[in-house]
Amino acid sequence: MERHEVFKRDYVFIKENLSSIDDAFAFIAKKAKALKIATSEDNLIKSLKQRELELSTGIEKGFAIPHCQSDAIEKPSLFFIKTNDSINWKTFDNSKVKYMFVILIPNNNKEALHMDILAKVSTILLDLDKVEKLTQSDSADEIYEIISDYLMNKNLDNSHILSGKKVIGITSCAVGIAHTYLSAETLNNTLKQLGYSPKIETRGSVGILNKLTQTDIAEAEFVIIASDVQIPLDDFGGKKVYITSTKEAIHNPKEVIQKAKNANIYQVTKVKTTSTTQTQQGLLRHIINGISYMIPYVIFGGIMIAISLGFGKSIYGNNAAAPKGDFLWWILEIGVVSFTLMIGALGAYIAYSIAGRAALMPAFVVSFIANKSDLFFNIGGISAVTPMGFIGSILFGLLIGYTVKWITNFKIQKSVSALIPMFIIPIGVTLFYSLLVIFVVGAPIGWVMDKFIAALQSIFTTKSNLGIGIAFLLGILLGAMAGFDMGGPINKVAFLTSTALVSQKIFQPMGMVGAAIPVAPLGMGLATLIFRKKFSNNEKSLGLSAILMGFIGISEGAIPFAVADPKRVIVANVVGSSVAGGIAGALSVSNAAAHGGPIVAILGAVGSQTHGTGLGILFFFISIIVGTTITALIYGFWKDKNIKKSSKLAIILEKINFFKRGKNDSKKAF
Repeated sequence: MERHEVFKRDYVFIKENLSSIDDAFAFIAKKAKALKIATSEDNLIKSLKQRELELSTGIEKGFAIPHCQSDAIEKPSLFFIKTNDSINWKTFDNSKVKYMFVILIPNNNKEALHMDILAKVSTILLDLDKVEKLTQSDSADEIYEIISDYLMNKNLDNSHILSGKKVIGITSCAVGIAHTYLSAETLNNTLKQLGYSPKIETRGSVGILNKLTQTDIAEAEFVIIASDVQIPLDDFGGKKVYITSTKEAIHNPKEVIQKAKNANIYQVTKVKTTSTTQTQQGLLRHIINGISYMIPYVIFGGIMIAISLGFGKSIYGNNAAAPKGDFLWWILEIGVVSFTLMIGALGAYIAYSIAGRAALMPAFVVSFIANKSDLFFNIGGISAVTPMGFIGSILFGLLIGYTVKWITNFKIQKSVSALIPMFIIPIGVTLFYSLLVIFVVGAPIGWVMDKFIAALQSIFTTKSNLGIGIAFLLGILLGAMAGFDMGGPINKVAFLTSTALVSQKIFQPMGMVGAAIPVAPLGMGLATLIFRKKFSNNEKSLGLSAILMGFIGISEGAIPFAVADPKRVIVANVVGSSVAGGIAGALSVSNAAAHGGPIVAILGAVGSQTHGTGLGILFFFISIIVGTTITALIYGFWKDKNIKKSSKLAIILEKINFFKRGKNDSKKAF
């Protein structure tokens, strides 16, 4: 595709009367339809709004780069819009928007050429001369020539010859192309001004551009990682590595470069970083990483089992299961396989977090073996019938991870080093820990687990052993943990504990957690509906998204609200979630799905061993409704109507693990 096909004279719009983001999107859609770029105005508006909710496309100096990828778009196109009125828009410098570069990309587009053009568009804002001309000119022809010349590589100053030391970097953002390329261009220009010879690799929706080579890495004085997503750092061993965000690189490039010059030498996984994800230290970080990778197995397996058991009870009776060969039996078996594999996945990705790919296979195999009690050798008459389960996965994930890390740090001859990942680690480490599980620790730990599980089963299955008061307090504790950090470490501790008990057919704790999980997002969504005057249009849209995510049991739907207003939101979430968990505990609600939200009740996973399936489902919904209402009312009445907009929309869905669990980012946002 030729570049002039992406940007034409007809795509420049001057002195348009637009007073809001909604007006702008409606105008864009109308023009795109008229120019035969889009087939549906409504679908294009929806795609633009969906992209805007993920992270504001406002930049600075009065500019925004709204963009989306949609089935409604037929060809890659670039608009420039200049408005008469300033538009309230979330920007880096809190400026209102009067100038827009609009980037429209079809979903099925596979060409990389247009991405090069669009990347260049996002860097025009760094050229002060071009910015001044664009903002001062009211001539559509002149503006077209300015942008067109820039896209065609005209009028670019290539006279600057670099002779300084080489500096390399990587930029990447979670959504959108703008931040990826703006940060790359900012670093590139600033490094040149300081006399360095830069090479910045960009990782956008089109893939890796300007890819770093081993020669580049070897020649580099230091490395800058400006990324909002995690970047593997194994290739940069022995180099100074500094990690920051794309926003920091855009706004404070000289400070970033100075810090990178003084950064620590990267050793395996020990790098000082300003990123929230990568500053977590210690064992918990690795365990949380393993849990994150395990969650899809848990959700899929739990829901498959819930569907089979739920519909099976309605067909074959409460005390019967689907017979072998029945369709529901196959669904059950598929779920069981997923539940079985989740043990290996947990251990494998704990080890992966510590030592990288080399630790994956040994930890997966050993964790799987630790979950097969029939392989344990009887020691001193101790016969274990209970597998090590999650305890084994966590234990051996950590042990194998640190063992592999220790081995890979050996200083040996290069001729022998190739044998380590191919033979020594997969064979030696795997065999050693497998035999350790089978002949040494399997039976004793399995015996302890057997007694522990038996005690819990006795408590939860015998009504007299767990009073309403104790169950209520336990539910409050688990519910508060679930609502505190919405998918974070504390939430995951409650989730993992309850999931471990589900695998042992103890379903009440998951009933408490399952009722508490959706309260935070549902409560935030309900608050935006009840107290509409206290929320902006963007926040109301976020509220609708939160309701949908809460319905399917994704607590991270409340994160945008917590980031913008942490004190009020977290308190409201904890109170509402703890009440929901407490009610579910007091009413003996059970949940066999190892997941939460109304969806699990609809699929038949919820019930009550004390009150029966029907009342169990009713009590489950009552718990959610009460908790959600409390959260919504607390936050709604407490919320300050005059909170600064810049803080309201600080939307960072970084560990939104809803998108990690299935969204194709390359098609939804770029």
